Amino acid sequence: MNFLKRFASVMITVMCLGLFSPQTQLLHAQENVSPLASELDATILAKWMQLLYDRIEAEGISAPAASRLYAYAGITAYQSVLPGIPEGISMSGQLNSMPDIPYPDPFPDEVEYDWIASANGALSTVVSGLFPQDATETQRAINTLRERELGARQRNVDAEIIERSVAYGDLVGESILEWVADDNFAETRGLEWETLSGDPSYWVFTNPNMKAVEPYWGQIRPFALYYADACAVQPNMPFSEERGSAFYQQALEVKTTGDRLTNEQKDIARFWVDTPGETGTPAGHWVMIENQMIDVLDLKLDMASMMYALVGSALGDSFISAWSLKYQVNLLRPVTYIQNHIDPRWQPFIASPGFPEYPSGHSVVSGAAAEVLTGMFGTVAFTDRSGRRHQLGERSFTSFEAAASEAAISRLYGGIHYRSAIENGLRQGRCVGRNVLDYISLRSQPQGE
Repeated sequence: MNFLKRFASVMITVMCLGLFSPQTQLLHAQENVSPLASELDATILAKWMQLLYDRIEAEGISAPAASRLYAYAGITAYQSVLPGIPEGISMSGQLNSMPDIPYPDPFPDEVEYDWIASANGALSTVVSGLFPQDATETQRAINTLRERELGARQRNVDAEIIERSVAYGDLVGESILEWVADDNFAETRGLEWETLSGDPSYWVFTNPNMKAVEPYWGQIRPFALYYADACAVQPNMPFSEERGSAFYQQALEVKTTGDRLTNEQKDIARFWVDTPGETGTPAGHWVMIENQMIDVLDLKLDMASMMYALVGSALGDSFISAWSLKYQVNLLRPVTYIQNHIDPRWQPFIASPGFPEYPSGHSVVSGAAAEVLTGMFGTVAFTDRSGRRHQLGERSFTSFEAAASEAAISRLYGGIHYRSAIENGLRQGRCVGRNVLDYISLRSQPQGE
């Protein structure tokens, strides 16, 4: 019933937007004096997403927290160029608690706007607001990119148009930051968490200096999910210490696989590890794939902004969904089980991170991102070159789904997830991605003839 109520609410919102929104007024205008987003280059968005990735890496942002930043940046990208997409529909009223985002005044059919400059203003405002003001290197990098892109645009577009467009982008950014402030992030900072005890299945720290990563992330406001556990896939394999049990066998598979890793499997584990502080995190890996899609698919500003908005929403919801379930199930890591019941000297290829095992976060986020990208663009063969910056080379895939499957199985090769967490994690992620595609409309749907 909750999903039915939400569906009805979204449809009412969409219908109201179609009848009364400024977008529809734009559609009815006799002439649009502003160039359309479909005519403009999308490089500005890739530059801002690259900067965000770089600063998340430099600041050592955790994987869940990074997904939140990518999500808000993607949504900002779309909302800032929305007036340049005549058939576009605002995400306001479609994403949870998202307020109305201001529309340009005067309208784009009255005076000219430059949507590249608008995106530059909005993204610089939001990205700056997402980081602490005392993160001086990050704030300096943000200001440098804003001013550099502003200067570059002023060489091609009249200064008055640029000024008006950047002012509008800043206004969009400020409105989104007001929405950001109420997502329960601040309220979950500093909450104490104690490891559970009394059950042999419970997760325990795998090194003495470990701290639990974001144990309350499931309380962050979702983007498109109705509630955090709407897509949760509960574990379907009972814990058992008995030799020969199904659980024992899946732990044995982790050990056996780890003991016989091929060079290819080691390369795959490294390529997708995406360690916070050393990379832009797992969500950022998919953002880098998005950046590459701009060239692969020759995306213009309109479609690129939609991609970042929809995939961003899925990235944000993936970690809320996965982390909520992780700390409910609270399952121990394979290394703990294997050392206790199979081989006390065994070590995984990749060190286990500081949060419970089930489900696999890489699997959830990759399944969600691939679902959205496939829904938008279909089956696309591509070479992911994002690993070059970390001396990890490149890998080629026949589809987004193939990339997601490899990202997921990399966690088995790394020795940090059981197969059930991987396969069920992919299922959970696909549900998250499908929810984004089903409940967010960025274009008006044509009527039947």
